[in-house]
Amino acid sequence: MTGFCRREQSGFTLVELLVAIAILMIGLVAVMQWFPLGTAGVETGRRQSTGVFLAEQKLEQIKAWSLSTAAGAGQGFDTVVQGGACCANDGFNTIPGYPEYSRTVTITPDPASPTRRVVRVQIQYRRVTAQGVLTSGQQVDIATLIAQH
Repeated sequence: MTGFCRREQSGFTLVELLVAIAILMIGLVAVMQWFPLGTAGVETGRRQSTGVFLAEQKLEQIKAWSLSTAAGAGQGFDTVVQGGACCANDGFNTIPGYPEYSRTVTITPDPASPTRRVVRVQIQYRRVTAQGVLTSGQQVDIATLIAQH
């Protein structure tokens, strides 16, 4: 009986390897194209969170100012007015550690009661895209009501 030489058929052919690598490369390129967009989204979220922090910080400063009863300090509820010392605006490059942010404070009397004021803080910051920082800005707005006790 003549012997049949049987070849073992395990392993991959060169064509199979090339097809597998091509499929992996297509998937990798697709993921890499979305990476800058994801990074820009994270940066935008960070900037917006920082804007909220800076707005809340200013609101807390104004609340503390309005509650102050220090004699002769020129503080207190009656001094919380538009353009007052407690409510100064901060332009770009004037907030320590946050050069790309500016704050605008608006104080308006509450028409329903003379012992209440609406305090609104607007934060402007520069928008970020996948290409980098743009000069056009985004804004965060926070408002609260303070009352004389």
